[in-house]
Amino acid sequence: MPACSSSPVAAVAQRLAVPAALAPDQCQDLLDHLAQLADPRQRRGRRHTLGAVLAVAVAAVLAGARSLAAIGEWAADAPGPVLAALGVRRHPLTGAWRSPAEATVRRVLACVDPDALDRAIGAWLAGQLPPTRPPPAPTRVGRSRWTARLCAAAATTLGRRSTCSP
Repeated sequence: MPACSSSPVAAVAQRLAVPAALAPDQCQDLLDHLAQLADPRQRRGRRHTLGAVLAVAVAAVLAGARSLAAIGEWAADAPGPVLAALGVRRHPLTGAWRSPAEATVRRVLACVDPDALDRAIGAWLAGQLPPTRPPPAPTRVGRSRWTARLCAAAATTLGRRSTCSP
């Protein structure tokens, strides 16, 4: 039996319905959470910001990608407006969207602090949960006809007098 994860990401992600696509405000909120991470890469040779690479990986996983190759394929197939919302830049000469390749995602995920990434994504996912509402207050003082019938049926089935309170 595998050990229980201490990460809040898995617990929160199980309670969320998988969205068809992230809304632009959700993408911006995700980028804000990922901006808190320190970029461990050398400045020279960077084509993509750390937040954009990680946001693409998160969006791909939420869309169903389960491997680094699937994340790379999702990034390559993602439409321009989605990539723009995730912070991906255009090529300066061609104007085409330059999504991070699978190798870039792999290298970034290998060098980023996993605990900090876990905290950032967990905090973002927790913010995506709908606000909890308190249960509605009862409007009737007595029990409804349906509840009375249910109690009577249960008592008849059990062969005893109804013990439900009025």
